Amino acid sequence: MKHLSISILMLLAMLAAGVQTASAQDSSQRDYERGWYAGLSGGTSFGQATFRSITESKTHVGAQFGVFGGYQFSRLLSVEALATMGGQKQTSLDCDPFWLATDGEFTFAPVLGKQGNYFRDLEAKTRWMRFGLQANFDVLSLITNPATRWSVNLSPQVSAVTTRTKHLATGYEREFDRQWHLGLGGQAAVGYRVAQYVGLQLYGGITCLTGDRFDNIPKYEHKSNLIYEAGLKVAFHFEKKKPAPVVEEPAPIVAEPAPQPVVEEHPAVEQPIVEQPVAESAKVVEAQPVVEEAAPVELPTIYFANNSSRLTQKEADKLDAVAEMMKAQPDVTLSIVGHASNTGSEDYNLRLTQRRANTVKMLLVRRGIDGSRLKPVVGRGIDRDAADSKQARRVELIINDKK
Repeated sequence: MKHLSISILMLLAMLAAGVQTASAQDSSQRDYERGWYAGLSGGTSFGQATFRSITESKTHVGAQFGVFGGYQFSRLLSVEALATMGGQKQTSLDCDPFWLATDGEFTFAPVLGKQGNYFRDLEAKTRWMRFGLQANFDVLSLITNPATRWSVNLSPQVSAVTTRTKHLATGYEREFDRQWHLGLGGQAAVGYRVAQYVGLQLYGGITCLTGDRFDNIPKYEHKSNLIYEAGLKVAFHFEKKKPAPVVEEPAPIVAEPAPQPVVEEHPAVEQPIVEQPVAESAKVVEAQPVVEEAAPVELPTIYFANNSSRLTQKEADKLDAVAEMMKAQPDVTLSIVGHASNTGSEDYNLRLTQRRANTVKMLLVRRGIDGSRLKPVVGRGIDRDAADSKQARRVELIINDKK
């Protein structure tokens, strides 16, 4: 019971750590990172109690298959439910000298008046079903590029297992009642994403069964009660719908207006002045040049999707007016400042806001603005004073003071 409690506590601790880490990961790393999935599994099955599939003389390979379904929270963590059934044949080890009576009593020698067989003359066939819940931790995601298709999963598992065993010998057959066990164990798997919606895994697993041994032999020298398995899993992933189409970096280049012909101004030719007699000298009023005051400029705020440094087409179009204003006023320079919402770590959001600011600068440069007029370009990290998360995920454009 002590080992059972420790195993359950370790499973809960790993789940809590996985959920916390997954919540801080960038969900934009891969398009297929989050969502539901389902699949099929199949492979081999082995058993080990007093009777064993793997013995000194021969290995008896069984078969198993199952179905599973779950939710991928991030590249690191997924949780799935599974149902598996299988079976295998076991034979006794030569080190078991016991004689088993048909009523379940075992001795070192036959008992007068009872029917039975020596362990070495018996074989057992076991059928089992398992209903379980497991968490999958992709440890490869902690050390590799987010875009990799490979995965290495470690998967603790808790399950309910039902077994039913039949004893066979020459001229003898007995089938026992069904047993229920609590199963604790796990799997290790190496996977590869062959397509956006399809993944394959080679896996191996072990389940330790509590209670009586599944081969219906009383506990004596051998106390193992294990089911082993290995095989192939095929998973089909269901992609979540995205809220809006995005403009991939680099942004599309907007065609500049055709240049207008330049009319050169020629200096006026001074004509000789011929004085004419006048009755009265007229007052000459010099014409003053008319200076038009520039209208105050309202710079737009550029908003981003959660955990993204890419722009929707609607937000990218806001920069057209900014570029036109800067072309009309060549002495204007801008500061570009990025902000983020309070989701994820401080360090991650600081890097994210710098990428957002760099994206806006790049799009303005592509619209014909000299990059030297766009500075500083900085990311400020999390904006805790914003009204809500949507307002916080933004880039501000600020006109620099003229020196």
